[in-house]
Amino acid sequence: MTGKLHTLALVAALGLSGCKKESRPPSLGEALSVEQPGGAVAQLVSQGSEIPTSATESFTTAHDDDKKVAIHVLRGAGRTADKLHSDGWWTVEGVAPAKAGEPKVMVTFELDAQGQLSVAAREDERKLAVRKLEKAPEGKMAPSPLSEPDDDEDAEDDEAP
Repeated sequence: MTGKLHTLALVAALGLSGCKKESRPPSLGEALSVEQPGGAVAQLVSQGSEIPTSATESFTTAHDDDKKVAIHVLRGAGRTADKLHSDGWWTVEGVAPAKAGEPKVMVTFELDAQGQLSVAAREDERKLAVRKLEKAPEGKMAPSPLSEPDDDEDAEDDEAP
C-alpha cells in the first residue's frame, strides 16, 4: 500500500508541476524615445522592458515667454528621429512664462500592460495640461526621411538589396 501512495503522490506532484504555467510579465516590443533638437533622440524606455512601466524626463521652453512645450514621441531602435516611427506629438500647456530654457517641466510617460502611452506633466507642484496632437505643431516638422545616415551601421540599413 505504501508503494501505491508514493506513486500516487509522485503522479500528483508531476501533474501539478505540468499544469503550472510560467508566466512572464509583458514586455515592450519597441523602444520609446523623444526627439531632441537637431533630430537626435533620447531613449526613455528600452525595447524588451517589462510593462507596465514609466519614465520621467525634464523639458523646457525654446523661446522666451513660451507657455507650451511640444514633445515628439517615437518608437523603434535608432539614434536619429528619421530612423524611428512617430508615435505622435504631445503638447504641454500652461507653462509659466519665463526666459527660454528656464522653466523646468517634468513629464512622465507611462506605458500600461498593453503598451498604450499616457503622458502627464508638472511644473514645480502644479499639474499641467497635456494633450495629444493630431499632427505636428505649426513650425515643427517631422524629420526628413532623406537625411544622411548617421553611421556605417545605419548606412547598410538604407542600401537597397
